Amino acid sequence: MYLSHTNPDKQLVVHLWEVYEYSSDMLKHVPLSEENREVLLYINKIVSLTHDFGKYLSYFQTYLKNGETQGDLHHHSFISALFAAHLLCRSSFLVASWSEFAPLLGYFIIMHHHGNLRDIALDVTKSRDIYEDSVQDSLRYRIRILKEQIEDVKKHVSDITRDLRPLWEKLCVPLSLEEELQDFTQDYEKSFDEVYRQYYFIKKKRRGEVTDNLYYYTLLLYSVLINADKLSAANIKRQPRVHIPSDLVDQYRKIHFNTEVIEGTNGWRNRMYNVVMERLQYIANTKPEQRLFTLTAPTGAGKTLLSISAALKWREYAEQHEGYTPKIIYALPFTSVIDQNEKVIHDLLNRLEDFTCNEQRYFVKHHHLSNFQYRTNNEELPVRQALLLTESWEAEFIVTTFVQLFYTLIGYENRALKKFHQIAGGIIILDEIQNVPVEYWPLLRSVLYKIAELFSCKILLLTATQPLIFPKDETIELLESDMIKPINFFKEMERVELHPFRGERGFCSVDEWIEQFQLRFEEGKSYLSIFNTIKTSIDVYERLKGWLKQYGYHVIYLSTNIVPYERRQRIETMKQLLKDKKKVAVISTQVVEAGVDVDFDIVYRDIGPIDAIVQAAGRCNRNGKAREFGKVYIVPIERNGTLESQYVYGSVHTKIAKESLPKETVSEHQFFDIIYRYFESVQNAKSFTVSEGIIRSIEELKFDAKDKRGGKNEPEYVSEFQLIKDANQAVDVFVEVDEQATAIWQEYITRVIEEQNLEMKFENYLRLKKDIRQYVISAPIQLVKNLDRNLYEKTRMIRLSNDILNQYYHCEYGLIRSSEMVDAWTM
Repeated sequence: MYLSHTNPDKQLVVHLWEVYEYSSDMLKHVPLSEENREVLLYINKIVSLTHDFGKYLSYFQTYLKNGETQGDLHHHSFISALFAAHLLCRSSFLVASWSEFAPLLGYFIIMHHHGNLRDIALDVTKSRDIYEDSVQDSLRYRIRILKEQIEDVKKHVSDITRDLRPLWEKLCVPLSLEEELQDFTQDYEKSFDEVYRQYYFIKKKRRGEVTDNLYYYTLLLYSVLINADKLSAANIKRQPRVHIPSDLVDQYRKIHFNTEVIEGTNGWRNRMYNVVMERLQYIANTKPEQRLFTLTAPTGAGKTLLSISAALKWREYAEQHEGYTPKIIYALPFTSVIDQNEKVIHDLLNRLEDFTCNEQRYFVKHHHLSNFQYRTNNEELPVRQALLLTESWEAEFIVTTFVQLFYTLIGYENRALKKFHQIAGGIIILDEIQNVPVEYWPLLRSVLYKIAELFSCKILLLTATQPLIFPKDETIELLESDMIKPINFFKEMERVELHPFRGERGFCSVDEWIEQFQLRFEEGKSYLSIFNTIKTSIDVYERLKGWLKQYGYHVIYLSTNIVPYERRQRIETMKQLLKDKKKVAVISTQVVEAGVDVDFDIVYRDIGPIDAIVQAAGRCNRNGKAREFGKVYIVPIERNGTLESQYVYGSVHTKIAKESLPKETVSEHQFFDIIYRYFESVQNAKSFTVSEGIIRSIEELKFDAKDKRGGKNEPEYVSEFQLIKDANQAVDVFVEVDEQATAIWQEYITRVIEEQNLEMKFENYLRLKKDIRQYVISAPIQLVKNLDRNLYEKTRMIRLSNDILNQYYHCEYGLIRSSEMVDAWTM
């Protein structure tokens, strides 16, 4: 009996069948043209059947049963990949325009199904190079091993045939197993030539648009293979899909809101909701093939519920008219924004009868701080299984970050790509997409176009500051009708005035900012002041705190300089004080702009990108209840001859933002035109060589390589896509601000660092990770260079223990930074 895994033992043919069953089911949930479906299902059948063919090697079976190895002769992916290519060379009956590349795709994804994808050029060679011993270095050792493995297959071909034939016939493979094994072992070099020929066509762009799509088919096939492989190896049975009614939001609104009112803020929201619902019906009747949409609404408009309701209506339409049920993926720029949206979605789904028993089958939240829990059929799964199902997005509704979404769409890592098939055919809501760096907009446009075209994804850009990622004539705005445009709703709810800085120099010092604040001060009003750097935020806090307290104010400091646990506590305190109509003044960095639903009378903000300024303005008179306009003052701050905005956003964004802002007071509805001009100017000023390089690497299947040249202008590999720039000189610091933090650290050391059992160590880490991160901040390495480096090597964190806390961490404003370290003071 041939085994695929032990502990428990699993027969190899059982594993191959499960991988086929799971992966083909995953593919069947992706909307595809008939000819593409036929090709993908056939490639997947051969890939599923052969991905572990190398486990028939006697070397592998010996290794599995007693751990004995003969060098790397037990490695199985390479010979499996080549056997798949051999079989797929006999697929001339497939008729899709790209099906001639089936051998290359099967070969490539099987070769890397236990690792990450790399540059396909590193995986191809010609038979002549094998005969002449001139194979490229990346394959030389593997081919030497392969020759010995082929001899082993020859010795056991009758046993292999006897074991594999029943499954082969069950899957109706239109080839003779005996003949193919004979041909493969006698003339395996020919498969290398066919694979190389297909690679040559890609390299020389001989097939134009046909080869441009191969990246997406590669990711789809790779995704279903590795996900099915992991599920089978973990002995996890796939669960049936669950139903979500399309009127869930409608029913929720009737219970929680007065949906009949037409006046005031609630009436304003009701009218927007009704416009969007009518628009959806119109589009379904007139343009059912439309895939790209925008929803441009002011802050506080209830965009989350609006977009979810639209998604559920689209989902029902796809079920009824297109024969598939799309997943709904709600992606946001920051983890800090997710909790608020998660609560809304959780409250919605909680109305379903079996939600509590099957919570994660309906809904998962996935980002790097997620708790890995998965409940199905009223049973809590083990943490390893919960991790796999969460990371694979095995749910109907997924709330996640841009990092998780885009590192899958533009990705090379096994761990990220196993969920690509869940995105294919999905409804993707992109909230505040303007937070993606402008230089990546053409790349996003290209990738989103393709997944909409190839897999019928519906994509909704959701924002109050619609960026120019897609040309206007290629998207449909949902908050629109023949008589109504989004601008009407901006005009209708005039809540704030924007006051640009009018000083002669165009900026002010911190001293001058404080002087202005005190001169304009209106006792009893609530204040939010947002600064671009930690240094200035602390400076202003220290100097204004006592002055404001004289007037009876609660003064709160917020920034990433304090641990997340304290930050969350302060935000809750701030919300409660505002709700109780107390005197509140908050001094903060940009951390308050994203996902913090608060309402202040007066907001001050340093100059920054216009969309960030609009986000800040959304925290001023948010609910429109004040008797007068909220005031937003834009005050550029200069330090040592440089605007602080330039440290954070760069000189281009700062210059264009200053030029985009009018000299006079601006009403809220005018934000619309200002933002448009700003984005237009930014696009004209930015270089897009980064996007162009990655688009080229996508077309050429150049995923990754060890010898990437860092720091060049134009990337050569998919792996050079970097949504968040690495803070190379920053380290994680665990701060013991209270007894709970001390207890968590001790548990971490005992149950993770000192745990000898690797399985337990990993599971304990998963359970503790979220608690640990609540006390971790990122700090410039030079600030903590004198602390315990040996501990850092073990934990990858610096520890600020309670007994030395006062030297490094201030209880009110966080990490203590020396004045001469400019780099240590940005957000």
